[in-house]
Amino acid sequence: MTYDSVMELYQLRGFARVARGGTLTRAAEELHITQPALSSQIRALEDEFGVQLFERRGRGLALTTVGQTLLSRAEQILELAEHAARELSDTNALKDGTLNIGTNDSNSLQVLPDLLVRFRADYPGVRIRLFNSHSSQVAVWVEDGTVEIGIVTLPLTHRTLVSHPLYERDDVLIVPPGHDLESVDRIAPRDLEAYPFLFLHRGSVSHDRLMEELRRESYGPTDIMQVGSLEVVKRYVELGLGISIVPMINVQHEVRSGRLVARSLPWIPRNVVGVVQRKSAYLSPAANEFVRRLVDHTAPE
Repeated sequence: MTYDSVMELYQLRGFARVARGGTLTRAAEELHITQPALSSQIRALEDEFGVQLFERRGRGLALTTVGQTLLSRAEQILELAEHAARELSDTNALKDGTLNIGTNDSNSLQVLPDLLVRFRADYPGVRIRLFNSHSSQVAVWVEDGTVEIGIVTLPLTHRTLVSHPLYERDDVLIVPPGHDLESVDRIAPRDLEAYPFLFLHRGSVSHDRLMEELRRESYGPTDIMQVGSLEVVKRYVELGLGISIVPMINVQHEVRSGRLVARSLPWIPRNVVGVVQRKSAYLSPAANEFVRRLVDHTAPE
């Protein structure tokens, strides 16, 4: 069976915007067209196929069953059209554009600086925007399109994302010089219980995995201070306000200068850091090139 009827992209775009927002007024404002013009687009779709896409509920509009079916297809079509348009407009690839990257403190401070310097030198027209938070929030940003790629601690349970492992990360116990634990031969979980503990805020993948491992080892800290960044954690440990477990990559300078002491904990598993993106998302040439360089940059020597 073939159909002579044609659904225009602008009609599908208007229909989808109304469906997401629930009102003609808001959708018309977002599309920069008049409300009567948008109403005509919706009515043309309904008349073309003899269906009703919306029903009025209170002050807003709700999708009918047929409307819900069309919305699913419309979003797929609009996403494909966007991908095609971006591919066609990439004739000046890597000469301009914006690359949005999400990551956490550890990667921002230790993994990305040299890579970003070289990337900016090679592609000065590409604007790079870093969004910084814990890995769980970065995953949300990747899902909703705020960033193209995220560099996070794995694993993540988001079904809409795909990940590529980059490197393994060792976490270590940090204490100030002269601390009792500096001279303990083999530190067990019970050895930590007598000291105040500094944690990153709940919600980070690292925090959740660490707490899970400590509970497995029957460790239950009672004196806990939660802070928002690794830099604060390191400074507070230096001041003797507590002990903590952090990525070794983030304390190399302080350990070399004698400001902190790092002790390995064999019972703490290594973390895996990876890059994530949406399964169906089109990656810009800038994002593809950055990921390629990131993989090379973090590859084991």
